[in-house]
Amino acid sequence: MLACCLTGAARAATAGAVLPDAARLWSAAKYTHPQLADGRIDWDRALVEAMPALLAAHSRGDTGSAVATLMAPLKDPSLRMHAGAAPELVRWQAGSPELAWLPGGVALLHLHAGIPTPAQIDGLGAARKLILDLRPALPARAEDWEGALHQLVARLVDKPLLLPAERYRVASGPRPADGWEGMPGAFLTLEAERVMPAADARARPMVFIVNDTEPVPKVVLALQRAGLAMIVAEEGAFRIRSGPLQTVSMNGMRVEFSAGELVLPDGRVDLRADRVLNKDRRSGAASAPVRAALALLGNKWRPRARSASPAPAFAVRQEEPAYREMAYPGPAWRSLAAIKLWSVMDRHFPAKRLMSSSWDDALSACLERMSTVQNAFEYGRALEDMAATLDDSHVVVFSRAINLERGKGTLGVGVGLVEGRYLVTSVAHAGVGDGKRLRIGDDVLSLDGENFSARVARLAPRVAASTPAGKIRDAIARALRGAPGSTALLELSGADRETRSVRLPYAVIDEEEPVRGDRPIIDILAGNIAYVDLDRLEPGAVDAMFQTVMNTRTLILDMRGYPHGVGQALLARLNVNGASSGPVSAQNLVTAYDAAKGARLLFSDIIAPARGPLYGGKVIMLIDEHSQSQAEYLAMQLEAATPVQFVGTPSAGANGDIRTVALPGGVFVSYSGYEVSHADGRQFQRIGIVPHVLVAPTVDGLRAGRDDVLERAIRHAQER
Repeated sequence: MLACCLTGAARAATAGAVLPDAARLWSAAKYTHPQLADGRIDWDRALVEAMPALLAAHSRGDTGSAVATLMAPLKDPSLRMHAGAAPELVRWQAGSPELAWLPGGVALLHLHAGIPTPAQIDGLGAARKLILDLRPALPARAEDWEGALHQLVARLVDKPLLLPAERYRVASGPRPADGWEGMPGAFLTLEAERVMPAADARARPMVFIVNDTEPVPKVVLALQRAGLAMIVAEEGAFRIRSGPLQTVSMNGMRVEFSAGELVLPDGRVDLRADRVLNKDRRSGAASAPVRAALALLGNKWRPRARSASPAPAFAVRQEEPAYREMAYPGPAWRSLAAIKLWSVMDRHFPAKRLMSSSWDDALSACLERMSTVQNAFEYGRALEDMAATLDDSHVVVFSRAINLERGKGTLGVGVGLVEGRYLVTSVAHAGVGDGKRLRIGDDVLSLDGENFSARVARLAPRVAASTPAGKIRDAIARALRGAPGSTALLELSGADRETRSVRLPYAVIDEEEPVRGDRPIIDILAGNIAYVDLDRLEPGAVDAMFQTVMNTRTLILDMRGYPHGVGQALLARLNVNGASSGPVSAQNLVTAYDAAKGARLLFSDIIAPARGPLYGGKVIMLIDEHSQSQAEYLAMQLEAATPVQFVGTPSAGANGDIRTVALPGGVFVSYSGYEVSHADGRQFQRIGIVPHVLVAPTVDGLRAGRDDVLERAIRHAQER
C-alpha cells in the first residue's frame, strides 16, 4: 500500500514546471534505483504512461497521484510523498522514566528521546525479557544513535551478529563507441559491521517497536533475521521501511524512495514485521504496540531465523531502445525524448559545468516545443537545438529526417574563414571545378543565391561546438552539403574582383579532408628540417619515417587533420622526457551513496616505453580548428613526452570517448563521454591546445599558394 500525505488543495505549478520536476525524479530513479539495474522494468514506458496525469496535474494531490503512477512499477516499499509537514511522533513526556518493569520480569526500555545511557543498560541485567521501543519522540536522533544502539545490543547477544551491508548502484552512462577504457556500470557494496558480544552479555527474548517515521535500524533487522528478536510495527500514513533512502523535490513535495538495498552474504534483506498495527502514537504499557509486544513475548515465543532471502539486484548492461518504428513519435514519447536527452547529459556529460547556458532551461524550452512540432523533421530539429547548447563539438544529432535535410553529398571544396572572409581553402581532389573558374583563395559570395555568410550564420546556432572557431568550421561544413546527384551554384570572386559563377555537383566523397597540395607525406625541407603529415601517415610507416628523419635538426608534425592511430608508435620514438603517463580522463559515476555523489573516475593514458633510438631534435606540431579529438589527444601525449612547440591556431577543444544517446524515433545524439585534461591537470575542454606561436592563414598566402602556418613554423625552427 502507498499512502500520500498531501495537505491542502493549493494549486501546483503549471505542467511546464511539473515535467522538469518529473524529469529529475525519473532520472534519479533510472540511474540509482536497484530495481532498474537489470532492465526488466520498462522505465521509458513508465514515464510515458504517467505523462497524461503529470500534464493534467493542477494540485499537489494530482501530482501525488501522477507520481504514484510513475513509480508503481518499482514496487518500492520505501516510496512516500509528503508536502513537508512534520511526521506525527510518539507521545512521550520528557523526563519520564526510560526504564519500566512489566509483569513477568519484562523490561520496557523507552528509547524515544535519544540513546540509551550506561545506567539504563546496566538496569536491564535482571530482565527476563525485553521490549525496546525505538519510536522517536524528537524530529532527529543524536549522531551517535546507531553506535549506542549497537553497544546496547552487544549486551543482549551471545554470539557475533553480522549486520546487513548497504549496496548501491553505480551508473556510468551509455556504452562508448569503441570498448571500455573507464568503468562500466556496477554495484558498490559497503563494508558490513559486526556486533560482538560484550563480556557480560546474556541473550534474552526481545521485541523491538518501530514505526513509519524513520528507517528500521540494520541491527534490528539482523537480530530478527538471526532469530533473536521480533518486530512490532506501528504504522501511520506510510509503511515501515529500511535501507538507504533518497529524496527528490517535486512540485512542493518531497518524494522519498530507495537509494539502494541491504544485503548479507546469502542475499537481500527485506523488512517484514512480525506484527503490523494501525497508528497508535501512545507509549507505555497501555499502548497497542506494547500490548502486541507482550503477546509475542508470551509462552509461545518461538522466533525463527530467516535463512531464505531474495536475490540481490543484478547489474546488466542495457542497450537503450531507439524506437525506430516510431518515425514520428507521439506527444508523450516526444517529451520522453527531451527528458531522456536531458537526463543522460545531466548525469553523464562530464563537461556540463563548462556550458555557457543552463541545461535545465534547455530542457524546459525543448519540452515546450514538443507540443507544437508537426513532423519528424521538426521533432529532430527541436532535439538538435537543445543539444547545441551543450557546447561540445562531439555533439551531433542524427535522424533519417535530419540527415535527409542536411544532405549526404559534399561539393569537395574546403571553405574557411580567413581574415574575416569565407575563402576556398582546398579541394578534395583535382576534378573539382575546372581549374580556371574555381581557385584556392576565391571569396565564396553565395551558394544557390543565398549570401554565404548569412547561410553560415543561419546554421551556426544549431551546431554544438566547444569553441567559436569550431562552430564556424562545422557550420561551413553543413552549408556545403546537399543531396547527392544535385548541383550547387557558387558565386565566387578572386583577386581580380571579378564575380564568377561555378556549378558543382554534390557527390559522396570518401575523403573530405583537404589535401596539402603535392607535398609528400614525409619531406626533408631546407635547413635540415623534416616535415611529416600526420593526417596521412599510417601506423606501419612510422618506423621508416623515423629512419628518414632521425638526423634532422627539427621535426615538424602537421596535425591539421586527424591521425590514423599512430600515437603510441610516435611516442615510443619521441619520449625524451621518459614520461609514463599523459592526459588525464575523467568519467562521471552516478550513485545515490552520499559519500560518492559527484564522484568521477580519473585515469591517465599510459605511454609505452621507448622502442628504438629516440629522436633528439626539436619537435613542432602544426594545429588549427580541424585538430580535434584523437588529434588533440596525440598533442597532449606529445607535450608530456617531449618539449613540443605548437604553431598555428587553437585546436577544437573536444576530446574524450564518444558515446551516443538513442532516443525515440531513431534519433541519436553523440557526445564526449570523458573530460580530458592535460597531464598537469590544466583544463582542455572548450579551450583546446593553445599554440606557442599563433599564426593563421592569410588571403594573400592562400592566393599565392603558400602555407602561412608551415612557413611560420620553419622560421620558428630556425629561430631556436
